[in-house]
Amino acid sequence: MSVFDGLKMPKVIYETDSKLNGHIRIVDVGNTRKMVVGNTIQSINPDSPACPKLYWGQMSNSIKESFSEIQNILILGLGGGTLAHLLSKAYPDVDIVSVEYDEVMIQLAKEYFYVDRIPNHRIIHDDALRVVIEPEENEISPSSLDLLVVDVLNGDKYPDLGKTGNFVSAVKRLIRPGGHVVFNRIYTEFFQEEVNIFIDSLENYFTEVETEVVAGYTNSDNLLIFGKV
Repeated sequence: MSVFDGLKMPKVIYETDSKLNGHIRIVDVGNTRKMVVGNTIQSINPDSPACPKLYWGQMSNSIKESFSEIQNILILGLGGGTLAHLLSKAYPDVDIVSVEYDEVMIQLAKEYFYVDRIPNHRIIHDDALRVVIEPEENEISPSSLDLLVVDVLNGDKYPDLGKTGNFVSAVKRLIRPGGHVVFNRIYTEFFQEEVNIFIDSLENYFTEVETEVVAGYTNSDNLLIFGKV
């Protein structure tokens, strides 16, 4: 009997290139399906045994524990739709809108992560900045959201526009009084100083700014930044 008996090896079931995100692979390992952008795990299937222990599951649990009732959610950054799946399950009657700029990502999310099966879920194919600055163009009203999630990572990079005051102000305008925002940032040593500065800047826009470190894959951590309008 070999020590490798029963070991489940990764299997690349699809790969492609995107002008926006670079090389993307869909990888199956046992009961887990991953969307890998470059060398970063962008999404996994929501029913993966690993999901509750990782960023997506922990973020969904943190939101559920913090906010008992949510009617509508805007997610900036669809990826493979892991978070949309989990939040839909956590709040069965919630309306979710996800924004994704990369058409390749949308197609992969539909084909390999079944985002079309999420009830009351709409996908907007557009730039996140344009959507938050001109929300009415996509039938989103100012001061209407219970929760807005900013998850606009490109691999492990956070776009420069997502750090600007104009973007943060536009995000705030969409959230109802008493509603909440959650930013997801990679929090490895390389990014920590930049993220800490970003957290300080958010205190100029939101109250009750709090952070929570959650596990990523391998040696990466994600930092969830919560704020209240």
